[in-house]
Amino acid sequence: MKKVFLGLGLFLIILAGYFYWNGNIEILNPKGTNPSALWASPLDRGASIKVFGFLPTWMIGKTIEYTNEVDYLIFLGVEVDEKGNLIWDGQSKKINNETYLKQKDLIWKNGGKNILGIKLFTDEKIDSLMASIEAQNNLINQLKTLRQTEKFDGINVDFEYQGNPTAVLSEKMIGFMAKLKESGLGEISLDVFVNTINKGSAEQINSLINSVDNLIIMAYDFHRPGVDYAGAVAPMQSEVGDRNIMEVVEKILSLNFDKEKIVMVYPLYGYEWKTYTKDFEAPVIRGWYQMASWNRVNELIKSESLSGSSSNLMVNWDELSMTPWVVFEEGGEIHQIYFENERSLKAKLDLVKQNQLGGVGFWALGYEGEDKRVWEIMKSF
Repeated sequence: MKKVFLGLGLFLIILAGYFYWNGNIEILNPKGTNPSALWASPLDRGASIKVFGFLPTWMIGKTIEYTNEVDYLIFLGVEVDEKGNLIWDGQSKKINNETYLKQKDLIWKNGGKNILGIKLFTDEKIDSLMASIEAQNNLINQLKTLRQTEKFDGINVDFEYQGNPTAVLSEKMIGFMAKLKESGLGEISLDVFVNTINKGSAEQINSLINSVDNLIIMAYDFHRPGVDYAGAVAPMQSEVGDRNIMEVVEKILSLNFDKEKIVMVYPLYGYEWKTYTKDFEAPVIRGWYQMASWNRVNELIKSESLSGSSSNLMVNWDELSMTPWVVFEEGGEIHQIYFENERSLKAKLDLVKQNQLGGVGFWALGYEGEDKRVWEIMKSF
């Protein structure tokens, strides 16, 4: 009998030691399964780098099936009005689309989280919502009900002021985000422009970071429709006077913000312009542009290569912005496309890892098509 008790005592000691040394394992799966036992994140799980993927409603049914490629799948999303009502139109109703529900389940089964994205892009309506406690409470109550029925793990807020990127740093917005976080809605994240960080005060930014679980920086559209000159959508560095990704990260580091909450979201697309010359950053012909997804640009380069033509399309690389760009003629007009490839994306991912930021994200899932190279790059970390 003594041997039995001694054996049992030894077993309990070993078991206690196991839980002592492994007590810091994070349980991410809402079903209670430890994801590290199921899969390895595309970025080193030990580095605690989170991977976010934005799935816009118009891309549902047009993407590959994601399993362990992302840790957080953000359904974007459901529009909000100034009274705090969720707007259920043809796009937002895709929340019950069969393909999306299957994708949502795949994320859970592989240890990830499903996040509901809400959006509002009209300055006056955002101000009205922020000014009304009644409207805020209405929105929170509707989100609580939706979270219970659809089993989301958190809320992503995409409220974009079009006229002033620092307006999102107001006391009312910060208070609203803190209120969301305290409302039992799971993990709360907020999307902000790069100029929100560039132009905001340290005190405001720090207060905003403290009010959320993740602050998502939209590190793209530095050059976008409406500009006078073509250029990189997400430049690592730039000429003096122009904005770039490095300055955003430098400000974050210099002011000692909570780096673990910072998520840098990068584009899986570029833009195509008609330009007056073939020079880098040439002046654009106003009134025409189109988005150029990762998949479309690669198909264009591939088809040109297969055709055997070497005179029309030229693939270039700008060392300062660390951006690939192509120039070609079509119908007697000059076209330029500034986009992302393996080299430019790897540089952006390295920036996050080397500076120990909290995560990376991609706008938008599906833009890579069936090209698996994006996810192969992630696995190399």
